[in-house]
Amino acid sequence: PPAQAGQALFTGPNFGCATCHKSDGTGPGPRLEGVAGSTVPLADGSSVVADDNYLRESITNPAAKVVKGYQPIMPPFQGVLSDKEVDALTAYIRSLK
Repeated sequence: PPAQAGQALFTGPNFGCATCHKSDGTGPGPRLEGVAGSTVPLADGSSVVADDNYLRESITNPAAKVVKGYQPIMPPFQGVLSDKEVDALTAYIRSLK
């Protein structure tokens, strides 16, 4: 299933996702539990609903919409991850409650 494939990518050693996006909120990236479908405040003072399009963009071009309180340090994964891998990661993020 896509969410399981996404979890393997997220927790695996190749991309470092779990190193920054820690469930206890101590990492340099925002927590991802409960983010899917929620309203996310952005550094520019606006906000966005964390739908699939936002999640995909945040993976492929993370500097486009930086979460308030965080630095734009995540590398872009456009061209690094396949569409299928990005889909799997978004499915995994949606599964996090």
